[in-house]
Amino acid sequence: MTRVQQQIKGLPAWIEHYFPCPFERGGSLLVIPGVISALVYVYTRIAFKGELLDLPQNVMVLTFFISVWSQRHQLKSDLVFQLMILAVVIPWVLFGINALIDYESAIKYRSVNDLLKLFLFLPLAWWTGGSWAGAVRMLAIAFLGLITAVVLDPNLIQSLNQLWSGVRVDFDIHNAQHGALFFGLVIIFCVCRFSQRVRNEPVLTWINALLFFAGLFGLIGLVGTQGRAALLGLFACGFIALVQGVRQGKLLGQKRMSAKGVLFLVLVAGLLVWSAKDFLHDRLVAEKTSFHALLTGNLEELPFSSIGIRIHSWAEALKWIAERPVTGWGQKARSDVIPLGERFPDEFKAAGWGHLHNGYLEIVLGFGAVGFVFLCVLWVVLLRRIKLAASKDLYAFALYSSIFFLVLNMFESFFIYWSGEFAISLFMAGGYCQYLARSLDSGPSCRAPPGS
Repeated sequence: MTRVQQQIKGLPAWIEHYFPCPFERGGSLLVIPGVISALVYVYTRIAFKGELLDLPQNVMVLTFFISVWSQRHQLKSDLVFQLMILAVVIPWVLFGINALIDYESAIKYRSVNDLLKLFLFLPLAWWTGGSWAGAVRMLAIAFLGLITAVVLDPNLIQSLNQLWSGVRVDFDIHNAQHGALFFGLVIIFCVCRFSQRVRNEPVLTWINALLFFAGLFGLIGLVGTQGRAALLGLFACGFIALVQGVRQGKLLGQKRMSAKGVLFLVLVAGLLVWSAKDFLHDRLVAEKTSFHALLTGNLEELPFSSIGIRIHSWAEALKWIAERPVTGWGQKARSDVIPLGERFPDEFKAAGWGHLHNGYLEIVLGFGAVGFVFLCVLWVVLLRRIKLAASKDLYAFALYSSIFFLVLNMFESFFIYWSGEFAISLFMAGGYCQYLARSLDSGPSCRAPPGS
């Protein structure tokens, strides 16, 4: 037997050891490509976006559908799987209605898989397995992928010099806002995990050190991107965590624990404010004219600055939404909102702005109130299930990442971008894989570590 054959033969044991799963997913010929493609997907999605032609993602999804067929009798009544089916049906139903209204525009703006892409967390959770350790390993691999993306920045030295000089950088991750999304998720995970470490039994020092340096990496990256929306999202997370900490401390009579949590949150918030104070001041001063136009209600004088672009885009999108509030137009309609808008100058239209800088308006424009309600139901169901089955740190990661992500979508269109879809798959899959393990089986591998 050759060395390669021995390695292939040992893969099932390796997978079972590092990504154990208590429920049936099929034989090795299915599990091996499923798990490997999922791990390649989370490692390469940021650093090699588009270069692999979505091959890891497609293999992960294909093997998932083949594997899940064996569990179809147990899963046919599962609400999340039913919502996934609805994600396929809803766009076609809305397309049919819009075709009766205006066939040409229905064909032009048809989009049938945008809602389905929100469910990439499901195959990722399926192949992650169901153990706490497997979920954390999957997230660690994604973190290594982010580091790789930074290292592969073709202008890395220049980016580091600009970061040191206080100039905005994006490390070649699409643009700065998309990079801020991933750096923010790193900070949230480290805070969620470290807060559990503080509360419970002592652990190895190197683990705390690793969490600290990973969080510092995320903090430096976030400050470098100068993402105001990301900072606002983190402050929203901090405020809700503070309220929850005080409330839980009172309910449990654990004043010391509550004080530690508050002190830790104040420290993190202080670091963010101190590191970001200069560029926040400069960027707020630069928007002085925009704030004055908004306060006076004179949108005609609103300049096409960072804030002005968003307000103008939202105002124009609302006109389209008012025409079809229930069914929407189809997701591709967003590409025509700005080019056909009268308020935008020709030179701005020529720049090729193709989205609305607001994920909620994107959903409502594309799929109407039907799509928005669908999104809300999906989010509530997922968080409730993760809370029911996942360890406390993974539930906290899903909860606060959701808050962070939902705040960012007030200013960016992450619901329909690859980066947003990937982010959802990361912070939902970690906890949801434990729900799958609990609902399909109940083995020891799905348990969280003591005290989590």
